[in-house]
Amino acid sequence: MRKILIVEDEKMIRYGIYVMIEESGVSCREITECRNGKEALGFLEKDRYDLVLTDVRMPVMNGLELAEWIFENMEEESRPLIVAISGYAEFEYAKGMMRYKAMDYLLKPVDRKELNRVLWNAEEIFRARGGGGGAENPEDTQITLTSVSKNKMQKAVDYIRKNYGNPIDMAEVSNYVSMNYSMFSSTFKEYTGENFSTYLKKLRIEKSRRLLGNTDMNINEIAGKVGFEDARHFGKVFKEMTGMTPTACREDARQKK
Repeated sequence: MRKILIVEDEKMIRYGIYVMIEESGVSCREITECRNGKEALGFLEKDRYDLVLTDVRMPVMNGLELAEWIFENMEEESRPLIVAISGYAEFEYAKGMMRYKAMDYLLKPVDRKELNRVLWNAEEIFRARGGGGGAENPEDTQITLTSVSKNKMQKAVDYIRKNYGNPIDMAEVSNYVSMNYSMFSSTFKEYTGENFSTYLKKLRIEKSRRLLGNTDMNINEIAGKVGFEDARHFGKVFKEMTGMTPTACREDARQKK
């Protein structure tokens, strides 16, 4: 049974989506309506939802700002799936929400068949996570690795190891191996033993330690070489994962030589 949040400032559109969801045949325990992103935050801070359908353009707080908040403030495993809703003229704006892992988008006026397609795609993701109840944590789900998924995960690992120096993210890699975002997240953790962000950070820090010990590149150059946007963030992550600063690591490596 799923919990769905509809975020739309136009009452009639909100009601129409509500009715179409009820008539879609998708198992749904609760549908909550909000007029803008700020109202939606109030619900998301108090309860867990499986799916958020949000308009792109709204007063007070728009859909892009809402998606950004979800992406930056909720743990990956507990984030709801997000579907953007926009008018044709706002299509490019709606695509911007893909940066925050929106799974799909719908154009206004919302077409019943398109909404059903999106709802059933979301349902497949929920079932891949473990079926039954809504808002389920994929870490609590036993994932069976088939030969196909193993091949895809190895392909993903190879891609990460080749491109770790670029600003890659899980959306890019899941698209590369033709796997939906949520299923990729669960399967990748089962295959590697770590979630995507931890795996990538460890790889980058491993590569940076080699550069610190074997080259004269400065800290800024090394940070950029292994995929960090700036030396400050690199230094913070490095210390979190190794217990020392990059400079201290370099000195330690030189003393051992």
